[in-house]
Amino acid sequence: MRVGPHFCPGVLHAVQAKDGLLIRIRVPGGLIEANQLRTIADLSSGFADGTIEITSRANLQLRGIRTEDLGQIVDGISSAGLLPSQHHDRVRNIVTSPIAGIDPGELIDPRPLIRQFDQRLQADTAFVNLHPKFSFAIHGGPKRFSRDIDDVSLDAVNLGAAPYLRISLGGVSPSFVVKPGDAVDCMLSTTRMCIELAKESSLPVRVKAVMSIPGAMDRVLDVLSHMLQPSPLSLPASTVNEPLMGIYTTTQDGRVSIIPSVPLGRLNPEQARYFADASNEWAGDLRLAPWRGVVLGSIPKSAADNIVAQLRAIGLSCEGRDGFQGIAACAGITGCDASLADVRDDAASLAQRLLGHGVPSGWTVNLSGCDKQCARRHGATAELVAGPLGYTLSVKGRRVASDCSREFALDAVAALHENLLSEVAAR
Repeated sequence: MRVGPHFCPGVLHAVQAKDGLLIRIRVPGGLIEANQLRTIADLSSGFADGTIEITSRANLQLRGIRTEDLGQIVDGISSAGLLPSQHHDRVRNIVTSPIAGIDPGELIDPRPLIRQFDQRLQADTAFVNLHPKFSFAIHGGPKRFSRDIDDVSLDAVNLGAAPYLRISLGGVSPSFVVKPGDAVDCMLSTTRMCIELAKESSLPVRVKAVMSIPGAMDRVLDVLSHMLQPSPLSLPASTVNEPLMGIYTTTQDGRVSIIPSVPLGRLNPEQARYFADASNEWAGDLRLAPWRGVVLGSIPKSAADNIVAQLRAIGLSCEGRDGFQGIAACAGITGCDASLADVRDDAASLAQRLLGHGVPSGWTVNLSGCDKQCARRHGATAELVAGPLGYTLSVKGRRVASDCSREFALDAVAALHENLLSEVAAR
């Protein structure tokens, strides 16, 4: 088991942080079982800092772990089925919609493809050393919730008689589609070719880097040629949908999805256990979401009001007015030696200023403790980056103030929020 600062975290690749060891747990497609989430809750309360963090690629993270407790955590995670391959510990970013299979607008259910792809990926040692940030995505319908540009992505499109999947490489679509039955082979073959091209040019195995090699796209498409069909459609670029919040209908009669706000993407063990218990009691299912949230899916509509009340009682609102929507923060000064501010506390103070108000479309705020900006999401409405003399404030990518006090920066973002709501109301 490797432990050290030079590895992107995994279960077997713990990283030392200011508050203890940090591990990241792969959850392909964000599809997690109730017993698995309960196990993570127990491990967090018994051997970590009592918090379960959801990442922007719908994986999980535990921190504040003591070295002597790491073995028990690894054993617990493995027993729960969340470490099916020791060799692929950090080959983990497999993304789909958190309402996959229950979205009424979906063209295909991508969950079987996600599971098949993950099994094939883990069975092949060729993929062991993929870059830890290398990401795959399979989207079964028009809704997309991840803001990340995936290395290899397949998006369902309707070409008439049957749905196909449009391939994109590093966010670039070469205008080809594949049949769902070829989806897994297509993604694996694409990745093998990217590994080969990266090795030839001594580049990191990331598709954007590989596609900068002259002729790289043609070589990848040549390998895939027996699976590809030209797409007759000129398709618009994929848009990112707003995070979901509240109660939503599903493809199942009489069943709904319940989606609360999870402040800063952090659950305590009591909250995690409640999700697991509710899923078991009502034969529902659980998904982690790329907005760092949780979807409690396939719940009887008759139980929804009671579950919403129970969630509210443990600090998880489904009304969307808790102030935390769209706010992200890094570990901050309590968890990271590089941080120059307690950004999580500042994020909570900002949420208090926004409490009870609606949320403007596309509203996102990043608070980063240093200029590494680990919590950064591209295209944020406002960014606060801590420096030695205070915060730097940027709005929609443009710097508007430097060396701001905490109070000035938070008040400015709150005022921006109010102005955006006023603009919407005036339309």
